[in-house]
Amino acid sequence: MIYGGADRAIREMNRQNLKAFGLLKLMKADELHVIRRIKETYDASARRARTRYYEIAVEAYILAMIEAGKSNKDATKAADMDIDAAWVLAMLEEADPVTLYAFLPEKDRKAARLAEALEASPDKGKEIDKALRYWTVQIGQYAVTAVDRARLEAFRRAGIKEVMWNTERDEKVCEECEPMDGEVYPIDEVPPKPHINCRCWLTPVTE
Repeated sequence: MIYGGADRAIREMNRQNLKAFGLLKLMKADELHVIRRIKETYDASARRARTRYYEIAVEAYILAMIEAGKSNKDATKAADMDIDAAWVLAMLEEADPVTLYAFLPEKDRKAARLAEALEASPDKGKEIDKALRYWTVQIGQYAVTAVDRARLEAFRRAGIKEVMWNTERDEKVCEECEPMDGEVYPIDEVPPKPHINCRCWLTPVTE
């Protein structure tokens, strides 16, 4: 499954974030303490995510190279050259066409918004739970993005010029994605995913 590695990582990160945000509910009311704890929680979660995104991207890259006809040895060697910490950091610093924001600046904005909400709201637990839901969406989306970007990188390395858009072709396919099923695009002209958590995938078009 294309997103199997991403889904495993998402489940693990969600468990870790559930615990971390739960600890925020135990904070005392000192304003500076609260702001610091919130920032530390988001920063620690983002560091974990960067590590997992690297692992996800390497796995996706290797599988895509093999899908494009390369040996496991060549795929692994190419992954060592193309996917590294700098690759992941660039992904997290760039504006994403699906989310319409960059991961790292948005992380800081979410932390600041939670701190403001806790100061203003009488229901601290509700605000923390809401912040966790929004953060969970962001964490999950960028796991999918890591897979998609790594696969395109691998296809380029393998010399693939065109790719085909694929949907699951079931009742869950949305109205935006359904017309794109089977469409072929030049590899540098692939349209962005039409919505968050889109699980459509690209396959190489070969002679």
